[in-house]
Amino acid sequence: MKKISLSLVVITTLSFYSSANAQNFKEALTNGEVSGEVAATYENRSFDKDKDAYYRDSEYGVGSFALKYETGAWNNLSLTSKFRAYGTIFEKDDSAQTGTGTGDATGRFYEKNGSNQTADLEELFLAYNLENISVKAGRQAISTDWINKTHDALKIDAIFGNTSIEAIWSERQGRIYSRDYRPMSDINGDKGVYKLGLTHKFDETISVTGYSLVMPDVKDIYGARTNLTFGDTALRLHYAISNDDDSSEADSNIIDLMLSSSIAGFSPYIGYVKVDDDALFPGYNQGSGEIIVPFEEGDYVYSKGAETFYVGLGKSFADLTASLLYGTTQYDAGSERQRVHETSLWLGYPVMKDLQATLGYTVVDEDSKSSVSDYDQINFTLTYSF
Repeated sequence: MKKISLSLVVITTLSFYSSANAQNFKEALTNGEVSGEVAATYENRSFDKDKDAYYRDSEYGVGSFALKYETGAWNNLSLTSKFRAYGTIFEKDDSAQTGTGTGDATGRFYEKNGSNQTADLEELFLAYNLENISVKAGRQAISTDWINKTHDALKIDAIFGNTSIEAIWSERQGRIYSRDYRPMSDINGDKGVYKLGLTHKFDETISVTGYSLVMPDVKDIYGARTNLTFGDTALRLHYAISNDDDSSEADSNIIDLMLSSSIAGFSPYIGYVKVDDDALFPGYNQGSGEIIVPFEEGDYVYSKGAETFYVGLGKSFADLTASLLYGTTQYDAGSERQRVHETSLWLGYPVMKDLQATLGYTVVDEDSKSSVSDYDQINFTLTYSF
């Protein structure tokens, strides 16, 4: 049976309701809001020694234009659509083969179907909202355990007293942002991924979450997280296991801990992530996204036996926001252990009304035995919103 996309379901549903109640639907359209942005992003990566198509020197600039329209609420229904168009401003090497296209920019802005992608839908979803239930169907941004970035999905959130439920089915994933473009692709062939999560808040101090994620015929992930809050201090305790459906692959588990606080205007945090010694944790390379890695790169956090420590500090100075992060990951590389250090600085500043500038600078210090050399990366993005 031919697969029906969620975007098509959204459009068909909306058409049905518009004919059933045209007058109210017209009012919802009239009360809708239009917004958009114009963005330009620059990135430069400099390696001590090039390794391959990905780990190599590159430099580029890409511009994008996004236009968003949100209808007003009508019978608790609303429609959101957002379109983004891209254009390469320049490339240091426009003939470089990146593995995802031709030209430096395609290292982050992938080609689609063998040609440069110039436009795509960033959002197209139908939302249904009641007092305690929210349903979104279609293309949307999702950020939750093991499902992250842009998805063609059905997402249901419900709150009953101190208990909240999250249910997700996603069939496709990608990235459609001003700094990153990866075309939408099927998850697990046409079988998709399913997630069910339950969170209970016992009081102002403690809440507990349990969840399961199923990728049919590939793997299952089960996790539990406890969040403790004491005034301005918060502690996250998170553990997950992954059962691989292929008996030839070893199961794995991961521990994720983070302590954060607010002290005299500073926001310090410290974290620890540990992966099973028997196998890498497959949520990263076989799943549909992740939200644990705090780094700009963090390429080894989910490696076999990886152990990561990190510490960060955030601070606002008038309109300038700054965040500094340092971390180190020790991981198994064949028969030996290797270590990588990563330091990142992020700055954000409103140049003027509706014009935001963000700057990121990252230094990666690879192990002397690693096949990847040390490198640094700088990215700068200007975004004008209207």
